Amino acid sequence: MKKNHLFGAMGLVGVLALLAACAGPASDLQETDALEVAETKAVEFSCEPATLAGLDDDSHRAAFYALENGLIESDIIPSVAVDYLLIPALIAASGSGQFDYTMTSLNGLILAREFGEIDLRAVAYSLAHSGSGLALYTREDAGIASAEDLAGMRIATPSFGSTGTSEAQIVLSQKYGLDAALKGGDLTWVELDMPTMMNALKAGDIDVGLMWHLGGWNAENDPELIKLTALDKEFREIANGAWPIGAAFAATGEFVDGNLECMNEFQRMLGESVAYAEANHAEFAGDISAASGVPVEFIDFWWNPDHYMFGGSVDAEWMSYADEYYKLAFEAGFIPVYPNIEEITVVPAS
Repeated sequence: MKKNHLFGAMGLVGVLALLAACAGPASDLQETDALEVAETKAVEFSCEPATLAGLDDDSHRAAFYALENGLIESDIIPSVAVDYLLIPALIAASGSGQFDYTMTSLNGLILAREFGEIDLRAVAYSLAHSGSGLALYTREDAGIASAEDLAGMRIATPSFGSTGTSEAQIVLSQKYGLDAALKGGDLTWVELDMPTMMNALKAGDIDVGLMWHLGGWNAENDPELIKLTALDKEFREIANGAWPIGAAFAATGEFVDGNLECMNEFQRMLGESVAYAEANHAEFAGDISAASGVPVEFIDFWWNPDHYMFGGSVDAEWMSYADEYYKLAFEAGFIPVYPNIEEITVVPAS
């Protein structure tokens, strides 16, 4: 036998009367129900904690400071965990599934798509050398007057796969007429981390070091070294006014397509964290310095837009920087295709 319930016993008229008495007009009831459903859906939807691999550099710790310390609130992303890796490790981690988002070189993104058959996409572009980064340094007593004199010499870079290396090659070939290929060209290239590079340069084991970020700042302030050429400014002359940028925040197409709302929220949070660093880095640079030993002065230097710009955006300006680089890199033979920047970039939903 079916169980009787209140609505069945009272009949339809009684039910309607009871609802009217308890809830007011029917239109109010519908609005209340719709609101409750919407609120329930909002509460129920959430993303997994986000994971990000960023460059192991204290300037970048400033960029992610607000993210890591819970200063950027989100209703759907509970937290963002950041791991710090060097450039070769970042390139290797791209598309591996180890992280949701990985900073990688612009070359690395394209090579992974073309040769690794990994559908990597850029969710943000980052790291513009805007006036005091990406330079060649040599010893003051090396007797090298110009980059034109570098044929036959030994040059070091932090990573063969970095965007900065390709940008240096573009300048050395187009402005100074050198065959800047990594193998078989006019230069002997070696890969060294920044501290080792500095020691090798002073010892005469290499003739020139390609430096940026902390390594470049240290070289700039070392009386034994001189800046041979400012590659960032020279690149801009070649690139129709585009500053050389270093990285893209990459995610796989599978992740992007399956997590669009979460990814758009991450893009918002990243942009707000960068904006927080731009406005407040002086207030917490001491905390970063105390933990790492890197001078506060370097962090302040890095966040001056006349020296560097972090970016972390896919707006029209940053997409144009990336597009100009890809055009020049393709023409120089460093990447196999000139990608359609709109096809490889994930722009947040408006």
